[in-house]
Amino acid sequence: MPRRIVFRSKRSGKMYFNAENVSSNMGLKEIMEIVFTNAESYKEIATLLMDWIKTRSDQENRGKNRWVTAEELSDYINERLRARRRSAAYAVIKNYLVPLGMLEYRPSESKYVLSRDFSGALKRLADAYAKWAS
Repeated sequence: MPRRIVFRSKRSGKMYFNAENVSSNMGLKEIMEIVFTNAESYKEIATLLMDWIKTRSDQENRGKNRWVTAEELSDYINERLRARRRSAAYAVIKNYLVPLGMLEYRPSESKYVLSRDFSGALKRLADAYAKWAS
């Protein structure tokens, strides 16, 4: 006899979510809840940085491709997160936001751009899973 399936709110691992709770109308905080399931500090930092980049870019009327310079981001991190959490902020950017495709770093222009690669990767993952399952 199979074991009973018990739904828990959180589970260990890199990513965990209940598929029924995923919606196309989720905000940034809900998205980060899925991406950073167990890392509360990283979740908070990622949400703060992504939201600030979007807000700053909109304030400066930088167009559809929202971006900030590396210097602006560095100044914000130093001002907002202070020395204690500065290294964690750079770890979140380097190890999560850029590889996941949420942020793109353009070294030639020295700027960070909000990227759409994350959504494209999730669509490809969904297609690959659907193909495998059928």
